[in-house]
Amino acid sequence: MNAVLYRIKTGCQWRLLPKNFPPYPAVWSFYRRAVKKGVWEKAMDKMVQKMRFDANRTPEPSYCLIDSQSVKTVNKNENRGFDGEKSTGA
Repeated sequence: MNAVLYRIKTGCQWRLLPKNFPPYPAVWSFYRRAVKKGVWEKAMDKMVQKMRFDANRTPEPSYCLIDSQSVKTVNKNENRGFDGEKSTGA
């Protein structure tokens, strides 16, 4: 569990986990099985609830924020204007 949390916190590649953790294939396998069974999401939800409780907050958040910069607002369009330098004249 500590190896998975370390990997999530640092963003390192599975193969670059420090040597004091189990071999990366074992850690990755543990993580994948937990995700497939839904155990990982439940564990993360419980950890968030505990952290909020410890901070004297309600266990469930009352609202959510979305970063507008991460949401695409423009559809792809091939017709983006006219460039006179690219005309196929004689």
